[in-house]
Amino acid sequence: VCRLSGSYAGGILAAGVFSFSRLTWQWSITAEVFSLNNLFVGLLMALTVHFEEASTAKERSKISRLGAFCCGLSLCNQHTIVLYVACIVPWVLSRLLKKTELSLGHLLKLGLCFLAGLLPYLYLPASSYLNRARWTWGDQTTFQGFLTHFLREEYGTFSLAKSETGSSMREMLVSQLAQMRSELSLPVLALALVACLSAALPRRQQKSSVIWLFAGMLCVYSLFFAWRANLDVTKPLFLGVVERFWMQSNAVVAVLAGLGLPILVSLAGSMLEGGLLWLEWLSAVALVGAQIWANYSTCDQSTNYIVDKFARNLLSSMPMGAVVLLRGDLPGNALRYLHYCEGVRPDVTLVDQEMMTYEWYLPKLAKHLPGVSFPGNRWNPVEGVLPDGTRTFNLHRFLKVNK
Repeated sequence: VCRLSGSYAGGILAAGVFSFSRLTWQWSITAEVFSLNNLFVGLLMALTVHFEEASTAKERSKISRLGAFCCGLSLCNQHTIVLYVACIVPWVLSRLLKKTELSLGHLLKLGLCFLAGLLPYLYLPASSYLNRARWTWGDQTTFQGFLTHFLREEYGTFSLAKSETGSSMREMLVSQLAQMRSELSLPVLALALVACLSAALPRRQQKSSVIWLFAGMLCVYSLFFAWRANLDVTKPLFLGVVERFWMQSNAVVAVLAGLGLPILVSLAGSMLEGGLLWLEWLSAVALVGAQIWANYSTCDQSTNYIVDKFARNLLSSMPMGAVVLLRGDLPGNALRYLHYCEGVRPDVTLVDQEMMTYEWYLPKLAKHLPGVSFPGNRWNPVEGVLPDGTRTFNLHRFLKVNK
């Protein structure tokens, strides 16, 4: 923001209102993919601005290669960023083509840089082949298994759930807009709109290309996500799942607001025939301060040990050598963290009931569960033999052979 607009206050506004929003703050103190995705979103946008501001072909070439690498690397963390990558890549290529700097060799180098960013994916088949992880997801030793994991087919590719019927596209967009207003405030949304409108002014043509790109990224992401997010946001649980993905669009809105602030102050200053730099800083500090004031008490979790105590109490209550059946993210992840990472109660064995329904669970994890007998290939409510020869067992049979 500062590089594009020349306004330090605008940069502080963009960073502050986004970082101290309830949603960003909440997920930045949680072990999830979303905070790292926010970092990649900011990185790609910053590189886009650096590319646009570059003055020489050599500098543009260097930034474009770095950007291609970061695009690939960002896709190793969360799939939704592919929508931003799909907007940025054609824009960069078109700018290079317009300046007659896009040769076949340069295009090949960009492709190789992008593939280099995807190298962390090699860990999946390597880890799956070695099979030393006591907890993992999927079997990536085959190409089909890798593709299943890469495309999230077990959840539903480009969907949040495999079989849920969610809210309509219109309901999803209305909910997103309401959430933006709640998270970022109405003045911030107004400033973002000012930035978009200013891009149409002739004297703003130097900045308009990047502003339109960011606005396009916001629209593409919001429309696509509203179309594919198949969860009912009228239910608080599902709303909590969906709103995490709105941080990616909130980041763009915050940047546009940071660009809109100096534009609005400059316009007001020209009308009043006087400098209003103090108003720019006052507005930025007030809006960021309001975010901190509104969200600190809710987001300050420095004394919250509820999940830790919950998991420790559960583990401490188990008899020696117990086999613990897990179901659900909260008990499952909490107990697994303490057991596998901190070595709490090494005598107990953790078995995930839901994971036993997947065909890869026993081949990959059974050897890491000594002392547990599995009377078949995978768990199923109805015991028997499937057409492909898979022997299923139910919970009654499992408990009977492990009593």
